[in-house]
Amino acid sequence: MRNLIWQYWDGAVPPAARYSSQLMKEYATRIGAEYLFEDNPKHIKNRGRYSPHLGQLKVIDDPKFQEYDNVLFLDSDIFPVEGLDRNIFEGFNADIGICRESWQTVNKPRNKKAEDSNWATRIEKIYGGKLPRDSKGNLIIYNSGCVMYSGKGIQNIRKNFIPLDDYMKSVRDLSVFATTDQLYLHANLQRVNWVELDEGWNSYVHYLPNTTGGINRPINDTRTSTTKFVHIQLRGADHFNNETLHRITNRPVKEWNI
Repeated sequence: MRNLIWQYWDGAVPPAARYSSQLMKEYATRIGAEYLFEDNPKHIKNRGRYSPHLGQLKVIDDPKFQEYDNVLFLDSDIFPVEGLDRNIFEGFNADIGICRESWQTVNKPRNKKAEDSNWATRIEKIYGGKLPRDSKGNLIIYNSGCVMYSGKGIQNIRKNFIPLDDYMKSVRDLSVFATTDQLYLHANLQRVNWVELDEGWNSYVHYLPNTTGGINRPINDTRTSTTKFVHIQLRGADHFNNETLHRITNRPVKEWNI
């Protein structure tokens, strides 16, 4: 099996992205996978504010990725826990795999939930199908920072995904966020064979919305005993030093000293 972990950054590469790349390369070596970091591939340049994020669609567009059995795309603000040797590729058998954001699904601010609902209604009306919701009717949120693609699945994705330009025309008037890679992938999941990856591969930490407080600002920490990757979404974290990022990934919040 040829498996690849792929990361990239468009723009001036910050220290945290370099550290994430270093740790993910070491993790890839431990599990027998290949690793590739691309510095400024700029695959998509003309789709507005979120063009750099949409660059992950290169995995669909570039034939080189179809040489692999599986390709794992990771945002460059994701860090493996210390000594991780569990193989994320083991047992994967789908076109695409993505992690649910359970906390965001339930706790997203009401105005943002309304935006999501309008977006979902638009997608279902134009393209058909029903987007996944939880038992309380909340639109399930999936995070595009950790996405697994199978080499064979990429062919199915290329055939069945909504063309990007068509999607953009359909949602551009709704909100800027509707044009992200995250909602584009979400809109297309039902069109291919997809699975939810264990949320422990994308445990995120961030400041609670609509709060302030400097160093005392409340933090939402979704890490658990089964966390494997930590998605550090704290404002300013791109320029934290390696030691601080290591503490955030591996230590309790009270020991972060940020």
